[in-house]
Amino acid sequence: MGRTVFLNGRVFDGTEVLASGTNVVVEGDRITQVSAAPVETGAEDVVHDLAGKTLMPGMVQCHFHTGFGPDAGNPSPYLGQGMPAAYLGMVAAKNAQIAIQFGVTSIIGSSNGDGLDLCLKEAILLGLTQGPRVVPCTHEFMASGDSADGDTRSWYMGIEHKGLTRRVDGVDEMRQAVREEVGRGCQIVKLAISDGHGSQVIPDWNYMSEDEVVCAVETAHGRKAMVRAHCPTTSGILMCARAGVDIIDHADLIDEEGIDAVVAAGASVTPSYLWSERYMAFAESWDYANGPFPIGNGFPETHEATLARLAGVKEQFEYSVSMLPKMRAAGINLCLGDDYGFAMMPHGDYASEMEAYVKYGTPPIEVMQWGTRNGARAMGRHGTDLGEVAEGKLADLIVVEGDPTEDVLVFRDPSNVMLVLKDGQVEKDLLSAA
Repeated sequence: MGRTVFLNGRVFDGTEVLASGTNVVVEGDRITQVSAAPVETGAEDVVHDLAGKTLMPGMVQCHFHTGFGPDAGNPSPYLGQGMPAAYLGMVAAKNAQIAIQFGVTSIIGSSNGDGLDLCLKEAILLGLTQGPRVVPCTHEFMASGDSADGDTRSWYMGIEHKGLTRRVDGVDEMRQAVREEVGRGCQIVKLAISDGHGSQVIPDWNYMSEDEVVCAVETAHGRKAMVRAHCPTTSGILMCARAGVDIIDHADLIDEEGIDAVVAAGASVTPSYLWSERYMAFAESWDYANGPFPIGNGFPETHEATLARLAGVKEQFEYSVSMLPKMRAAGINLCLGDDYGFAMMPHGDYASEMEAYVKYGTPPIEVMQWGTRNGARAMGRHGTDLGEVAEGKLADLIVVEGDPTEDVLVFRDPSNVMLVLKDGQVEKDLLSAA
C-alpha cells in the first residue's frame, strides 16, 4: 500500500509553524516523516503539492452536544427531549458529518440523553455515518432544584423521560450514576454545578456539594473515565479544580485563586464565549413592552427584572473577558467548544467562536493551539498520539486553503478545508479534484 506524501506546504504542528520546505509522509495510520529531507516517491504513493496551503493537526471540539439541532418546532420543557430519540440520532449523525467537513477529527461529548454519544461513536466505527472520533458523555447529572432539573421544570406533567438530565442527590446516588453510565461505555461524566453562563446571572452558590463532586471524580477516575462540569461560579471552580475535575466548562467568574487551582490541577477550560455573545445580541432585539419573559426555568419575570438580569449578564461576561489574558498567561489548557446546535449558533459555526477569542486578544496561532494541541490534552492524548504533526503520531491531519495561524476565518467556509485524514483514512478530499 502506498504512502501519502505532502510537499511544499506550510506546516503548523500544533504549536508552531515549521520551517518552509518541511515535508510530511503518512504510512498507514501514522506519520512517519516530518522534515526538510527530500522524499523519493513511488507509483503507489499519493503525492500532494501544498503550495499556498497549510497542513495541520485535525481539530478537537471539546464541548459538543451531539443531539442539539433542528427539532421541527416541537416544544419541550426539558433539554434533549424536543423530539424522539430516533430523530435525535439522525441529528447527531448530521452534526458529526458537519464537524468532519470542517476539519474536526475528535469531539468530547457534553451531556446527552438516550445514549446518543455512545450510539454515534459506534455508528461511526461501523461506517454507518461519517464523523470524528467520539469521547462519549453521560447525561448531565443535576442535583434536585437545579433550574434544568427535569422534576423542577413542569413537574406537574409527571413526565418520566428527563431528556439529557439525570437527577443525582448525595454520594451514594452519584456513585451509582457514574458506575452505570461509565459501565455503558461513557468516557466522560458531566456535572451541573450551578446556574448561569450567558443567559442568567451567575449565583454565588452551587447545587452540588464537595462530597458529591469528589465522589464523581474518584469513581470516574477509578474506571479510567474523565469528569467535566458546567461551572461558572467562583467557589465552584475552586471546588472542581481541587476535586480533580478534568474539564471546567465556562469558568465565567474565575479569579486569581481559581486560576492557580486550575493550573495546579492540570484541568482544561472551555470558555465558550460565543453563546454569551449571541444570546446578548439576540436579547437586544426583544420587545420589552410585551413581556414578561421566561428566565430559562419556566418562571416569568417583570420587564424591570428582565432588564436588570440582562445588565447583570453583560457585566459578568465583561468580567469573564477581562480574565482571559490572565488564564492565558498562567498557562491554563484552554480549548475550543461551545453550545452549537441552536438557531443562533448552528453546528459548523466554529469560526465565529475562534473569531471571538481573537477579538478579545488571543493571537490566531494560539487559537489554533487551543483547537489542536490543547484539545488533545483535554482528551488525555497529547504527547501520545493526537494533536501534533510529528513522527509516530496518528495521522489526524487536515489541509486548509490559506493560513489559519494568521486568519481563523478561513474556517468560515468548509470548502477551505481541502483534505481531512482521520487515522490515516481519507474523510474528505477536495485536493484531488482541484
